[in-house]
Amino acid sequence: MNDYTVSVSLATLRAARTHAAEKDVRQYLTGVYLDTAAGKVVATDGHRLFVANARGVKSDCASVIVPNATIDAALKQFTGDYARGKMLGAVDVVITIDANTITIATPIGKVTGEALDGRFPEWRRVVPKAEDVGEHVPAVLNTQYLADACEAISIARNLSKKAADQHAIRIHMRGEFPTVITDNTIGVLALVMPMRNDLGADVASMACRMAHEDAIAYSEETRAHIAEPVAA
Repeated sequence: MNDYTVSVSLATLRAARTHAAEKDVRQYLTGVYLDTAAGKVVATDGHRLFVANARGVKSDCASVIVPNATIDAALKQFTGDYARGKMLGAVDVVITIDANTITIATPIGKVTGEALDGRFPEWRRVVPKAEDVGEHVPAVLNTQYLADACEAISIARNLSKKAADQHAIRIHMRGEFPTVITDNTIGVLALVMPMRNDLGADVASMACRMAHEDAIAYSEETRAHIAEPVAA
């Protein structure tokens, strides 16, 4: 097969890299997946997932997993005017795939690496169906993963850290479904997988009751839940 290219926004590549696994025995998760059939850029560590659109993708070309090390080496070259939040920070990065060799063009040259072996997960299986999003019910989440997802969307929009503070994020929670994090523009999606927890759906009502009660008037039921450690 002849070589082919995939165009990915620099901001998207930066954002996807934040969700790739680090030092995982599942080597195929330690990189960013270029899903050419879907025209998507995807990354996941098994607990959260990031997906955004790619450009200039030929659907008949093989998908590939770009290793973290190759992406990191390329991102280090995009500094100055290409830094996050800068005018040029959302330019397209041209990634060329030739057999198993990946080449990423940078402002000062090219970075090359070898594609990761392994089969990337069927990521669409964990993305909730459109009809399953919207009804808000309790969900138990890792707060750091949630913060990382919000940050990744800000990065994908090429917002500086200062501007990201004013960036509106929408969080759609529905029990055991993955929590969907979006903003006001379609094209970027982050998911956070739910955690297992023994606390029930009545915790929110008890918390509100606590806020309305004087501390000395806590019910025994509320005291019992306060004393219990949160089980992950």
